[in-house]
Amino acid sequence: MVRALLQPQPWRLVLLQLTGAFANSLVGPGAVGSYQGGGGGRRFGGFARVTDPPVGFFLGGSSIRDMNGLYSREHRVPNGFSHTFTFSYRHDYTGWRLCLVGAPEDVKRSSGRQTEWVLIDPDRADRFRHDGDQLIPGSGHRWSHVHRTKSAQPDPKAGSAVAHAMEDDEEELPWQLVGVGEEDMLRRLKRYFTFYKHEVQAAIDGQKLPKLPVGGKGTATSPPEGFQAPKAALPGEEDGTDTCLEGSASLENAEAELQGPKLKSDHWSVAMLQLRRAICYRRRREFQLANDAVDASLVLYPRYAAAIEELGKLQVDQGLYERAIHSFETLLRVDRKRPFVGDWLVRVHGHKRRQETEFLTEKPEVLQGRTPGCIAWRQTGGCSPTGLLEPSADKPCNAVIAKGNSGFCQCATSGARGKSGTAPATAAESDCEHESFTCAAKCAERQQAESGHGPKLTDAAAQLAAEVSNAVDVQPCTLLRGGELPEWCQPNHYLVLGIRCDFPDEHGDELKRAYKKRSLQYHPDKLGGSAQAFQRVADSHQVLLDPEKRRAFDEGADFPRKVQHDGAEGETHKEEIEKKYFPERFDFAPFGDPHSDRREAKARQQRLLETKRQEALAREDVHRELLLVVQAKEAKEAKPDRRTDL
Repeated sequence: MVRALLQPQPWRLVLLQLTGAFANSLVGPGAVGSYQGGGGGRRFGGFARVTDPPVGFFLGGSSIRDMNGLYSREHRVPNGFSHTFTFSYRHDYTGWRLCLVGAPEDVKRSSGRQTEWVLIDPDRADRFRHDGDQLIPGSGHRWSHVHRTKSAQPDPKAGSAVAHAMEDDEEELPWQLVGVGEEDMLRRLKRYFTFYKHEVQAAIDGQKLPKLPVGGKGTATSPPEGFQAPKAALPGEEDGTDTCLEGSASLENAEAELQGPKLKSDHWSVAMLQLRRAICYRRRREFQLANDAVDASLVLYPRYAAAIEELGKLQVDQGLYERAIHSFETLLRVDRKRPFVGDWLVRVHGHKRRQETEFLTEKPEVLQGRTPGCIAWRQTGGCSPTGLLEPSADKPCNAVIAKGNSGFCQCATSGARGKSGTAPATAAESDCEHESFTCAAKCAERQQAESGHGPKLTDAAAQLAAEVSNAVDVQPCTLLRGGELPEWCQPNHYLVLGIRCDFPDEHGDELKRAYKKRSLQYHPDKLGGSAQAFQRVADSHQVLLDPEKRRAFDEGADFPRKVQHDGAEGETHKEEIEKKYFPERFDFAPFGDPHSDRREAKARQQRLLETKRQEALAREDVHRELLLVVQAKEAKEAKPDRRTDL
């Protein structure tokens, strides 16, 4: 069987198609057996009888990244080694070797084996060993660290040829080892590796990122070294102090310094002060002023990395995730080594993903079809206007609503039929039996009726309108109110609380103030408040209050991992985004995740331990119950019989 992890990269898709044709070219440990490879899901590829040594190996999963990769067989014995070589395979790029060699005497005595597999580093030092007398070594814990001299003799400091030091790191072990049985398959793997390297270089070169900004006063990404920045542009946030309100870098001081006559030709000072203004206005949630300020900074220096980052944060705070992604991609193109740029890309893609999967958005044709008095036709199920909303079937105001559709028209005028006092105005509340109409006409009729300029609603129609409004009012996150959902319906906890996306964990006062403000705003006793909104605010506060929960939310740990076609568990959201922008951080992995077996084994061990713990608790409960029964019986026997005394 061949394990492989399906990935979106083209070279992996092609490789998986080929592994079926070359199943017998991939062999695992032992003379006869099916390959299980140490990574990805399982695929049947048949059995291979290993009678000849492989032409190459693929090694993966080690934290020593230079050790991972393809190894090709050497047909000449390497020079300068004290080993007696049976087979030698050399890494195609880094100089590491995987070799079957004669075992040292102490190993022969202890294991009874005449040979051993060793991994030798480019300095010709043995680093890892595996039992020999087999053509294909295993992976993971079958390997161990060795501490030897370059002559393959025991290191006196280590104690023996295979001494295990306390500091040995199991992460360094080869967790995936695949034997390649045919030259054609090895050549193909090498071509796919070349393509992988090409993809990595393309990402580093920014070929799929936005173009570099041009114009302004130059291409500098930060002020020149030794530049004396204005005091008002250099804030600190010690002890949670709001430096935008007080201190030398307050918003007032930054704006005052911008008016100084000396700054007319000092472009970097102006750019930095404008950036400071943008930061402070964003903190006050005055987004238009913040946007004007950061634009003024970028007009001077379009590649000013700190200003580009601030623009991205501003767009995140506004819920403009597509624009924020573009800003952070531009920042990545400008400065690939910018701290946390990868973290911001993970966060913004997570917000966008939540918005697309959890947040109601208007269909473009419905949005474009609005009229001054009408928003849309809202479809409901069950041939009842109070049925569940079906947003995918909503229609624009001028669309003809034919017989067989149930729902209601959402009108642009403010309604107050619901218990909250903020329910949307409705019209043409209809079951499936009705004449054809348009919502534009029906909303106009309803507005005239309620203003006293047209025929009044019948009692039955007024009662139905109230029922529809109340039905919608109890599901406030299922209907766009004037085109937008309430902020507390947002899947972004930061927007729910109205707090900046980069507030520091250590300054709890800012979060406390935001929570208090939102709690008062959405309290059930307040107009526009509700128990749902109040609880949602409390839930968001709990997530952002706990640093671990906040980190998990930011990294998208709540997203389910995809299941690949071969049954393997896919990447986390964070891994998916990081691989997109930083493929150089990940090794070439043609046979899937090299650590999947290891994780499965740990999960099985944890399940076993939990089962044993539960069984022990159950035994304790039984023992306790038996003890109580015995004690009760003994107490009863010890109690004197009054009838006997009489």
